[in-house]
Amino acid sequence: MVDTTTLFDSAVDHYVRHRLAYPPEMIADIVRRFTLEDGIGRVLDIGCGPGSLTFGLHDLGVTVTGIEPNSAMLAAAQRKAAELGADILFANKTAEAVGPEDGPARVALFGRSFHWADRALVLARLERVLEPGGGVVIVHEDTRTRSETRIGQVVEALKRDWCPGGIPGAASRGHHEVFLHASTFSEVERVLYPVARRWTVDDAIGHMFSTSYFNPKRLGTRVDSFAIDARSRLLALEPTGLFEERLAFSALYATRPRHKGH
Repeated sequence: MVDTTTLFDSAVDHYVRHRLAYPPEMIADIVRRFTLEDGIGRVLDIGCGPGSLTFGLHDLGVTVTGIEPNSAMLAAAQRKAAELGADILFANKTAEAVGPEDGPARVALFGRSFHWADRALVLARLERVLEPGGGVVIVHEDTRTRSETRIGQVVEALKRDWCPGGIPGAASRGHHEVFLHASTFSEVERVLYPVARRWTVDDAIGHMFSTSYFNPKRLGTRVDSFAIDARSRLLALEPTGLFEERLAFSALYATRPRHKGH
């Protein structure tokens, strides 16, 4: 397994500046689906990073705990909470370490993080954490939509050329739905939330530096050469250096099956 406690040490600033913001309508939909208004029910934002979802939920009056294994990411979230005067609890632990002491909660939320976890183990542990009527929500950029964009195609080519072996220690990821259907939270609905983004070349390269493939720590002494190559490929696609792309976020809503009356 990948060591998620250190994987993104060098990516925090790039992550904060260049990751695509979560759609407000998606965050509002999570609140509505699980009746989280006015602080009723609690969300565990597992793998919260610098708090991208944590603060969006907090702004809507949701009681949320941010859980993050990477100390640098967690520190960024805590700094922002202090700046905003937001009373948010944070915990430095992995998804696998989440247990009954973190509950009860209504929602276990994974924003761009579930694929790093031992998914079967985490879902089993959440059985004793999530209250009746609660569920698991898994959010990420829709890979099918992303890979079809011009920038997405450049990124895939760069992965092949610069990281042909993938991420060392990463397990075969597979579809999240397979793990959900095999768990207690087997009633699954997938919803797409379309978004649009205007990118500059610098935005696109900064986004790449925020990822597990291309963060500066992983590239090491190759970081400048990588940036030159990425910039060249992007400008060959669009000499103006400006991209407008239509993307989408995917949310998997997973709950325990409802028992129908006879």
